[in-house]
Order: sequence, then structure tokens, then C-alpha cells
Amino acid sequence: MTSNQSSNLDGVLGQKYAYAAAALWLGIISCIHAFGIEKAILAIVFAWLALRPRPEPPLQDRRVWAKVGLVLGLIQFIIVPTVVIWKFDMFRQLIAALEQLQ
Repeated sequence: MTSNQSSNLDGVLGQKYAYAAAALWLGIISCIHAFGIEKAILAIVFAWLALRPRPEPPLQDRRVWAKVGLVLGLIQFIIVPTVVIWKFDMFRQLIAALEQLQ
């Protein structure tokens, strides 16, 4: 393996580490901010980028970070729309009450 190939592999692995860290933090932040669907989607995307096998080398060290970010993002992506649909009448009443305040 040449030094150029080694530096390319290190660069790809560094990107995957960054994707794993971004997925973890976005997953955590999306759970803190209740309507953070966009952050949940980004957490899922970054986790997928970190966990995919290509380009080489596969992620080894921070694989758990990416998986936790993926799970947190998926939980947020499923729970928020479910609650909004389930409590739609309550949200409609809340919006009507807020409109009357103006």
C-alpha cells in the first residue's frame, strides 16, 4: 500500500468519524427539541453515511456513536408525527386560542 492510498483511507475514515459524531449529536438534540424532525432526518442520514461499507475502510471505533444517533433519530422521526396525528384536535384548539390572543 502506498502512502497516497494510506492517506486516502485515513481521510475516508476521518469523514466517517465525523459523520458518526454528527449523527450522535443530532440524534440527541432532536430528542431535546420536541419538533426537531429536520435534525432527526439529518441524524439518520449521517448515521447511514458513517455505517455504509463503501468507500473503504469500514467504520470500527465509533460505530456505536453512529448506531445511537440512528436510533435516536428514528425514534424522533416516528414519535413526533404519531403524537401530532394522535393529538391533532388539541393542536388545532391551541392554534385557535393563540390566534385569539392577537
